[in-house]
Amino acid sequence: MGEGAMHLVQILARTNFRTALAAGVSLLAMPLAEVRAQDAAEQHSGLEEIIVTAQKRAENIQDTPISMSVLGESALEQQGITGLRDLMGGAIPSLRIAPFSGRPSALNIAMRGISSGDATQISRDGAIALYVDGVYLARVQGLGTELFDLERIEVLRGPQGTLFGRNAVGGALNIISKRPSGEFGVDAKVGLANYDGRTAEAHVNLPEFAGIRIKLDGMVSRRDGLVDNPLRGAWDWGAYRREGFRAQALWQPTDAIELLYSFDVSRDRSSPNYMQIEGTIAGGAPIALPPIFSLEPDRVRRARIGVPLEPSVAKVSGHSLNASWELSDALTLRSITAYRKLSQTQEDNDIGHQTGYRPNGNFARSSAARVDQDQFSQELQLIGTTDHLNYVLGAYLFNEDASDWAYASFVYRWNDDGTAYTVNNPPSGGVWPDRASDNHARSRALFGQATWTPAILDERLHLTGGLRYTHDKKHGRIPLLRGAPAALTYQFTSSRLDPMATIAFDFSRDVNAYAKYSIGYRAGGANGRSATYRPFAEEEVRSWEVGLKSEFWDRRARLNIAAYSMDYRDMQIDFSNPANPSAVETLNTNATAKIKGIEVDLTLAPFQGFTLTGSYSFTDAKIPPLVNPFSGVLANLRPAFTPRNAASLSADYAVPVGDMTLKLHADFNYSGTFPTSASSPVLADSYLLTNARITLADIALGGAPKLSLSLWGKNLFNEDFQTFRFNFGGSGLTNDRVAALNDPRTYGVELSTRF
Repeated sequence: MGEGAMHLVQILARTNFRTALAAGVSLLAMPLAEVRAQDAAEQHSGLEEIIVTAQKRAENIQDTPISMSVLGESALEQQGITGLRDLMGGAIPSLRIAPFSGRPSALNIAMRGISSGDATQISRDGAIALYVDGVYLARVQGLGTELFDLERIEVLRGPQGTLFGRNAVGGALNIISKRPSGEFGVDAKVGLANYDGRTAEAHVNLPEFAGIRIKLDGMVSRRDGLVDNPLRGAWDWGAYRREGFRAQALWQPTDAIELLYSFDVSRDRSSPNYMQIEGTIAGGAPIALPPIFSLEPDRVRRARIGVPLEPSVAKVSGHSLNASWELSDALTLRSITAYRKLSQTQEDNDIGHQTGYRPNGNFARSSAARVDQDQFSQELQLIGTTDHLNYVLGAYLFNEDASDWAYASFVYRWNDDGTAYTVNNPPSGGVWPDRASDNHARSRALFGQATWTPAILDERLHLTGGLRYTHDKKHGRIPLLRGAPAALTYQFTSSRLDPMATIAFDFSRDVNAYAKYSIGYRAGGANGRSATYRPFAEEEVRSWEVGLKSEFWDRRARLNIAAYSMDYRDMQIDFSNPANPSAVETLNTNATAKIKGIEVDLTLAPFQGFTLTGSYSFTDAKIPPLVNPFSGVLANLRPAFTPRNAASLSADYAVPVGDMTLKLHADFNYSGTFPTSASSPVLADSYLLTNARITLADIALGGAPKLSLSLWGKNLFNEDFQTFRFNFGGSGLTNDRVAALNDPRTYGVELSTRF
């Protein structure tokens, strides 16, 4: 029975015969797309439609042939997600986020077994593209700051090279914030949490004036440390102070033209995570710790000694202008212009976990660094629609200039038996700075993607093709190395064509499948931590993916499944010098790595007010071994921040209580073991995190605006796992295994209002 005929039977069951016959004849003559649209309009229950812009146009996620997850406004609120760090627990199983080397001032983002490695280097790019309101962010520094009034986060899995460009070999994060409404409204929230946590934020929409809509966003957030620093006046570990402001102005001079200007500025002061001395290196040399230090196999609340510690400070600002012009009902010209500026300092102290103990020897290595970066980008898009063809044509320009420096010194000295220490005044170190570099990148691209839906097969078949031309040019230098003048330089140039092709078919109005082939590319560069400024080549990912997207049970259930296989060529791998872990070399693999996996997303709404969402990710990666350039030993490699199995489950229930609404939320996030770097021989522990939130909404207090009161808890069972785990084994080192842990149990209360 055809789909139009099936719809006719449903109509017959709920209306009289004459009306049904007329409607049925009309439906049988309609294309399937129109049947689906009319049926959706008649649908009054079930799951809400999710609109995404992963293909540069608004469309239903079920009609988008991409494996993706979306966190909408409600999910972000219920899970307490205000920044990328809040995704660290694994709410989206195939996406992993962790502070780089335990430092919250920079984030390591991984997806589908592909991570960026040490992307804190200005001469190296990330592997997961990050876009905020259409603007690409080139640096991972400064990403710890809370984001502003989000509408949704789209997680696009797998290479996205055609529409999102270079450095999207693992996928892309497409973050969209709310736009000015033009109607007066205030959305405000204050909160208190343990560890003396305090938050306040406000989002104000002003009434439209002279055709201009203005929206203002502001936030402040602070928390004391998770591990106390015994040194009076110094910062504790895991503390932060964050504040930010954004202003948007939307002007529509005509019905066809729209200009959205945005300015944002933020400051994030955060201290690093505490590095615990977990244990000794299996089969290694005897551990070299002083008598007053002991192993810390379990989470600690107080540091082993007090050391001078200042926060790392990120100052980020940016301007963007998003303009669109509807040339006709079927053709839109869009321009996205942006300038962004970043200044990020880094302050850290190893508290004696790195340098091996020796009588009267220096220890407590203090490291300081700074990155300054600015970028300009311009993107043009021509988005068109005809009866059977949707297309986007575009051009992209990107310029980046960055510089950095680093310096390390020792603030303490042991006595002759390791039972006490004295302060080095001034700290013991070489010439400042120890290292400095600068880097300059220029990228140009032309791209196009089109989807053809032929009139045959009741318009069920969709054929998509895409192509992107990219020309990259990068160069950099190290003028200072080990405190002495140097003349180390590198250059990188690449011109490429990266294709994409997809075949999609609608088996019914609620079930469709697709097969996709795509190529992603990450630029080459040089390792700024190398003594020779060693360059490395570009890498490439070729991906084959098949997917099924379906809705059933009267649209109260949604099941999406994707399976993929990827060839990862010239993979960029980092190796640390065992004698000096700060010295790092990046090599390309000689053979192709193989990554394959399955992703499953299931959402159920069995009855009014209740939603159950589950996701599962299986990843199997085979990376060819590579000779460690420092030891000369063949090293076995594994994908960083990639558990073989990961899953999440969340439940939400909303029920009326008089004139109020009670909202209950719980989520559970599981991860198997994984290494925190590809060449690391040790694994982070598996874990199961449990989070919950209870909200009483629409509380009326006389004539005042209605309030919402929420109680929340994260990591309710105080589960421990490592966000960074590393062996410090080598000549002059402690020969210990250290780790930075996830946040312990946190809980708090929030009061919000909206009017």
